[in-house]
Amino acid sequence: MGRKVRKTLNIDAEKLKRAREYLELDTETEVIERLLDDCDFERELDALNREFAPHFKNFRSPLVRSPTRPRPRRRRRRRR
Repeated sequence: MGRKVRKTLNIDAEKLKRAREYLELDTETEVIERLLDDCDFERELDALNREFAPHFKNFRSPLVRSPTRPRPRRRRRRRR
């Protein structure tokens, strides 16, 4: 964790209030720190996804059902 610095930010007060209520945090500072931490996490996750994506190219989850194949049509017998 880096050192703390004092910053002046121009942020929409209503958005900040909604974020604070949604995240159930007490202060606006906690909201901003939480959202910045989430950005760092998302960046790290994206890097991992890009690194391992080629390895998962042919991966099929065992939880996904196979697509159903259409039944072959029955041939009708010709009447004589």
